Amino acid sequence: MDTEISLQRGQGIVRWPVSTSRLRRWVKLALEGEVAHLNLRLVGAEEGRQLNAQWRHADKPTNVLTFAYTQQAPWEADLIFCLPVIETESERAGMPLAQHLAHLVIHGVLHARGMDHELPAMAALMEAREVRLLARLRMPDPYKAMDARA
Repeated sequence: MDTEISLQRGQGIVRWPVSTSRLRRWVKLALEGEVAHLNLRLVGAEEGRQLNAQWRHADKPTNVLTFAYTQQAPWEADLIFCLPVIETESERAGMPLAQHLAHLVIHGVLHARGMDHELPAMAALMEAREVRLLARLRMPDPYKAMDARA
């Protein structure tokens, strides 16, 4: 069985800000050899707000939402990325949009694989894995960039 990755765009989204090949590379890196069926959807602020309000009871858009449907490989999930939020965050952090999006794709895929950051110990494990995977892409630790800006 092979990994399947579907890319979608919400209303008003003309295109993904990076190539399909880069997105697929990031997803496969975060899967670490496991098989998955993932839908990645890039949305605007209103769709992002609606989904976040409906599923997380927060009436504002967020950078990424992961809806995981399985608890073991092959992983099945929908990952929703809100472009306006991601653009704002990358500008505020002073990092390239592609770098921030790579981090969020990896973050979302790790959620799809069952990782979480609700408890401090779990957050530390998830962040360490994100940093390690990003380093394989020659990208810096995003948490250091955030800490430097705080």
